[in-house]
Amino acid sequence: MSCKRLYLISMCIIAAGCVSVDPSRFFALAPLPRTDQRAQDTAGTNGLALAIGPIKFPSYLDRLGLVKRLSQNRFAVADNDLWAEPLEENFLRVLSQNLSILLQTDRIVAYPWERSQQPTYQVQVEVLRFEPNAEQIVELWARWSIMDGAKKTISVRESYLTHPARDKSTEASVAAMSEGVSDLSKEIAAAIRALTVGQGRRNASEAASD
Repeated sequence: MSCKRLYLISMCIIAAGCVSVDPSRFFALAPLPRTDQRAQDTAGTNGLALAIGPIKFPSYLDRLGLVKRLSQNRFAVADNDLWAEPLEENFLRVLSQNLSILLQTDRIVAYPWERSQQPTYQVQVEVLRFEPNAEQIVELWARWSIMDGAKKTISVRESYLTHPARDKSTEASVAAMSEGVSDLSKEIAAAIRALTVGQGRRNASEAASD
């Protein structure tokens, strides 16, 4: 074998060894499937105008890498398992999609919205905790409020939701996080339905007394 050919082979081997493969993997929360719509659950909410936001997240979750809570005061941040978009934005988008499905309304705007848009209700959420723990159980702890069109707070709630991941993979943890957002969406949707039904009854009573 000639020296030149041996040199070329050697250079190819060295080059192959120097080529690095990006180990990064990207994840995102997923909304409810459209099959989760229930016509019997949406009486009175068709055409409802809903504004979502602001959504407030703790600063420790404002990072690209996925966060895991190892103990009450200790966290681990993944180097290669990353969010495909900022988690706060992903959460807002998925919550909006879920409420659109659950309430069967397309009249949903996300914060910030135009002044000309006049929502029937506004939903604000403060997320206090949203990550898997060392046992692979996702915890979603959030305070949320509903305001009417005049920006008067008419309901304030707190939700603490847990979902175990089906296995120890990051994909399973993110799926459990999506389930947590789905459950929170269902609680908010139920509160909005109750407010809508109550308002409808008051309107009917006022019309009957006139």
